Amino acid sequence: MSVSNSYSQTKGEKQIFILRNKQQLAKAIDNAKALHPKVRMIEFGEYQVSGSTGNTYTVLCYRANGEKMVDCNCPSRVPCKHSAAAIALHVHVAARRGH
Repeated sequence: MSVSNSYSQTKGEKQIFILRNKQQLAKAIDNAKALHPKVRMIEFGEYQVSGSTGNTYTVLCYRANGEKMVDCNCPSRVPCKHSAAAIALHVHVAARRGH
């Protein structure tokens, strides 16, 4: 993950994040820890995460053009706590699978 600013764009109903900014990701991780969301793996790279209002959001983690990408369908415009929670599980599963 590089240290430049993060990038986000809207793609339909989803926010796409290229993970570049450690500070924004750290804030999202702190928010996720405070929320204790439930994360369910649908398949490797696809997760459902509970939100603070009872909604469930879908988060996709993948690589595209050499960048680590995260899509979340929540309304947030910055790397969100749902993404951070899904990333934690994604990294754990990837490490166990030898990715």
